[in-house]
Amino acid sequence: MLSETGTRVSRSYPERHQVIHADATVACPPSSQRHRETVNEVTGEIRSHRVDPDASNTVEGGGTRVYGNKFLSAAVRLGNIPHSRVILGIESIRHKSATRDPHRDDEGTAFVKLARYVLGRAPGLRAITYDTALRGSHRAPLIADGLVVFTTQHGGLAPESLQRFEDGPCHHDLYVAEGRVCKRLITDDGTTHYTPLPVEELERRESKRTRFYHRLTIPCRVKNHTLRIRVDETPEDREIDPSTKRQRFNRTEHLRQIPPHTHAGRRLKGFRQDSESQHSRFDQSYPHKRVPAYGADAALLIYIGYAWLSNSVARAKITHALAS
Repeated sequence: MLSETGTRVSRSYPERHQVIHADATVACPPSSQRHRETVNEVTGEIRSHRVDPDASNTVEGGGTRVYGNKFLSAAVRLGNIPHSRVILGIESIRHKSATRDPHRDDEGTAFVKLARYVLGRAPGLRAITYDTALRGSHRAPLIADGLVVFTTQHGGLAPESLQRFEDGPCHHDLYVAEGRVCKRLITDDGTTHYTPLPVEELERRESKRTRFYHRLTIPCRVKNHTLRIRVDETPEDREIDPSTKRQRFNRTEHLRQIPPHTHAGRRLKGFRQDSESQHSRFDQSYPHKRVPAYGADAALLIYIGYAWLSNSVARAKITHALAS
């Protein structure tokens, strides 16, 4: 897994064992008490409780509030052997304000560091799949390192004007919507429609910072047009607009190398679900789904032990399967 091979592999359809799936989870401590002492309002009895010093409330996907310590993990697996998941790295991450917990990185920053660490030791890594917690600022450096970084589109992003394409008598207004380049069309009643342009190929060009392009086709009644649009962050994107005091265009936030609502996008999204299975197994390994340790460092040690056990099972399964 994650080894360099001589076989040419599609960037849009990497092999399962060349893709890292990663996510964060919240491990619940033995006690959900937030206060070291509580007073019974009826009897006046004062009771002492043990409180996890690092635990805090975190909002998970779907809006569920969970109390505990947050951990990030990344793993890889084979596509044709069950129970072959290998956990590559685990990290305790910050889920409070930076002031309250200055010693840990936020989820996105911690994952970028972990992914680069793995890439430096596994040259066969081709792609990463994550959820919407990974924003454009986190994807940009990984894309520049030559990786395909797939996440679904973050909600609430309005269509953004990209450019006006002109070729002789033809002109088309191009916008970015739903993670891909679209042509803006306005109907007779004034309704605006954004029609996705077909992506013929995801092109990759090596340089100091790896560049990725979408080779697109613009359907036109005069003739079909072909153009290339960069889907990695450009120097012009990073310039600060003097009027807004913000980056001119957050390209990696609005554009995806692999558009989500495509066959290739749905395939990579399915790979990420393996992280949910991993975290579910971790939770079910302990009574009442509570890690038997107080504090983020102690809980991380428990998680490392779980990873060793899980990886040992994977090694035995893979060895047996390859020997058969």
